[in-house]
Amino acid sequence: MSNPYELRFRLLEMAQGYLQDEYSRKENVAMDAWNFAQEQGDATTRLRKDLQPKSYSIEDIKTTATELYEFVEKK
Repeated sequence: MSNPYELRFRLLEMAQGYLQDEYSRKENVAMDAWNFAQEQGDATTRLRKDLQPKSYSIEDIKTTATELYEFVEKK
């Protein structure tokens, strides 16, 4: 059994990993859209900026960790 600090650390790691995976998926979709726009001749710096996914923050990690902990708390 983990102590409370280890549990919190693991939840933060899991939350960060989840958000990183989500960001990577969005980035792959953005790159596919960018490549398609280049093929069509519609690629602009504005489009590239619009396609770039929003990075997650420390608050996002903490919020996700809290959601994961709520699951752990349930009996």
